[in-house]
Amino acid sequence: MKVLILFLSCLCATSPLRAQERLTVTDALRQLYSGYDPDKSTAQWTCTKEQEMNGPHQGRPCWKEYATVRVTSVLLAEVAEDGTDKVYLVASAKPATSPENYDCHACAPAIGVAVFVAQEGNWALQSANPAVGFYGGWGSPPFVDLVKIGPDKRGVLLFDEDNHGGFASSYKILLVPFGRTVAEAWGIQDEQDNTGAYDLTDKLNKQVPYRSAAAFRFNTTHSDEGSIADYYDVELISRGDVSNDLVHLKPENWTEVYRFKDGKYRLLSHKNSIEIAIPHHQPQKRPKPKPTDP
Repeated sequence: MKVLILFLSCLCATSPLRAQERLTVTDALRQLYSGYDPDKSTAQWTCTKEQEMNGPHQGRPCWKEYATVRVTSVLLAEVAEDGTDKVYLVASAKPATSPENYDCHACAPAIGVAVFVAQEGNWALQSANPAVGFYGGWGSPPFVDLVKIGPDKRGVLLFDEDNHGGFASSYKILLVPFGRTVAEAWGIQDEQDNTGAYDLTDKLNKQVPYRSAAAFRFNTTHSDEGSIADYYDVELISRGDVSNDLVHLKPENWTEVYRFKDGKYRLLSHKNSIEIAIPHHQPQKRPKPKPTDP
């Protein structure tokens, strides 16, 4: 009997802790949205402070007809940060019922983000915001990607765009978990042009064609103590021209650096660039040889 008790004690001591189960989309959405119904993919919407304001604002009006929203999971990714497993959820929410089925140019869904951390076999909600902002159009969210913004930090990058009347523009928006919430930490208009609205054959048209584009990257930075900082810097390089009045061009040739502080990427430096055309080198002509005397 003593041997049996010893065997059971050893078996319990060497038994591993309860394995971490994968977080399902349904469980994640239930924690992000109030009254989430997985059978109908709907939830009950709580209006943001901005929606409750009078006058123009981002997103849809705070109407009771929009109280029920249709929720869609856009991204669910499990990663490791600081030696701990985490799950990032990105979702969109739009009115479940509306006169035009919420299918218009300006019909942007609300983008929500939640971050869960593995904790004793469960997934604890670490940061969450069901309405970081309204992005996209025609009732659909923009393309999203999970990017590294530090050695052990990640953010959600949105690829938004707008096309109307021949004018095109695109935007990059970075959503970052900070404390218990998730907020827009940085955003740029990285491309714009009027090529679809400009007619080269129209001799009476005084408009000028324009186009500008910007590229950015994340760079490692160091803290005041010399160690690698928790968040990377953002370096933004812009080239091209734009026009506010469609007649005069304004050069957009500059480089900017943004640094993360207090939940936002803030402008650290701005440097204008001047592009100078280098004259094409023309090879010198060799003189013709003089005829020699006989």
